[in-house]
Amino acid sequence: MFFWTMLALSAASGIFAIIWYARHDRPVWRSMGITVTRWTPLDIPVGLVIPFVAITLVFLAELALGAIEVAGADTDWSSIGGVLGEIAGFALFEEVVFRVLLLSGAIILLRKVPAGRWIAVAATALIFGAIHLTNENATLIGAFGTALGGVIYGVAFVATRSIWLPLFLHISWNLSQALWGFPVSGNTQWPGWLTSESIGNELLNGGAYGPEGGIPGMLSRVLIVALVLVYVKLIWRDGSAATLVYAPDPVRRDRSPAAGNEHATAPSPSHTP
Repeated sequence: MFFWTMLALSAASGIFAIIWYARHDRPVWRSMGITVTRWTPLDIPVGLVIPFVAITLVFLAELALGAIEVAGADTDWSSIGGVLGEIAGFALFEEVVFRVLLLSGAIILLRKVPAGRWIAVAATALIFGAIHLTNENATLIGAFGTALGGVIYGVAFVATRSIWLPLFLHISWNLSQALWGFPVSGNTQWPGWLTSESIGNELLNGGAYGPEGGIPGMLSRVLIVALVLVYVKLIWRDGSAATLVYAPDPVRRDRSPAAGNEHATAPSPSHTP
């Protein structure tokens, strides 16, 4: 019931955003992140690399702390295509629901509130974490760790005004956990190149929920947020972490003959949704 309630809330938020952008003569789909930009070819590899490095560090840290043990290696890679497809499909679904729809509407609602973008990111991240309480092996601590993931994807979405960076951060985070043999938000159906078993204190390894429920995993998510902010700052030098304003607002293309084939772009980051 909770899942369907949150899905309905996201749909309503997305419809609100679509209507608002249309009424304010804004390009609807580009304003909601459904767009390919000049930075998309860079967003994709950056989104893949950062979580893989972070999860690898978590694996090494938990191994050094004695919080996990490697039980074996999986040499059967015949199902890797299906695993990749499932992980990518789940990530795409969640990014559309929680960022493209839910977060887009929240940003508009809070556009005149100080730190409104951060509040929107935090609120939708908490909902994102809460909905994972329905997962197998879920715990409150694990859901909080998942909410930190919602902060990562929300910051990436708001800062870039595009779905690509958060989508590939999400895919890589889940895939990297599976590859190192960790449970992925309580799910264990995806085989990796290792099989890792949690031992000892669950605050270190997250127990059956996976690294998201452990301190090393949570710290790695804070690190990822910081790296995402560094990345977007390198692209948009005038951007601000305080306001989460980096990429300029999408504007309608000028289709007048005088405009030729050039596209209108905002000269600098803007504070409107």
